[in-house]
Amino acid sequence: MSSSITGAEKGRRWDTPQAGWIKLNTDAALDQKLNKAGWGIVARNGSGELVGSWARPTEGCAEAQVEEALAIREAMVLAKRMGWRKVELESDCKLVVDKINAREEEVSIAIIQLDIWRLMKEFDKCCFSYTRRSNNYVSHYLAKFAITLIDVAEWKLSFPAWLLELAQADLQEQLL
Repeated sequence: MSSSITGAEKGRRWDTPQAGWIKLNTDAALDQKLNKAGWGIVARNGSGELVGSWARPTEGCAEAQVEEALAIREAMVLAKRMGWRKVELESDCKLVVDKINAREEEVSIAIIQLDIWRLMKEFDKCCFSYTRRSNNYVSHYLAKFAITLIDVAEWKLSFPAWLLELAQADLQEQLL
């Protein structure tokens, strides 16, 4: 898989989480023609190192905000499974993040929101933040990749070179 970084991707900035926290970036991609969606989830520690990555294909394709909310929920389930206690979930879907933070039900995602709010209690600390797509590039890339998969791809201990290259590019942009 090639990951050549284009000029349009330059200038992005991914910020590391606080020490002791894990930041999970999430994104969803949709392909209406194939009636498929994909979720990308990237987990990194306070040093910016990858500690987990997932590309999850789904059969069927809901509206974008539903898929985005489902990706956030899935990231929370994975974080709980990994035993992480302090998590920041970051998404480029402002509407979903704002509704979760405001504790306002959004009709199209209300059931998912209830599950997210219930899952929050499973962590010592859990917060949600919005970021621009350019700051969420690695999870976006994985979400698009997930659409091409039949089953979940996950990396926890070792990571393919193309994924390490994408994650490293975020950190290099941050240092510039």
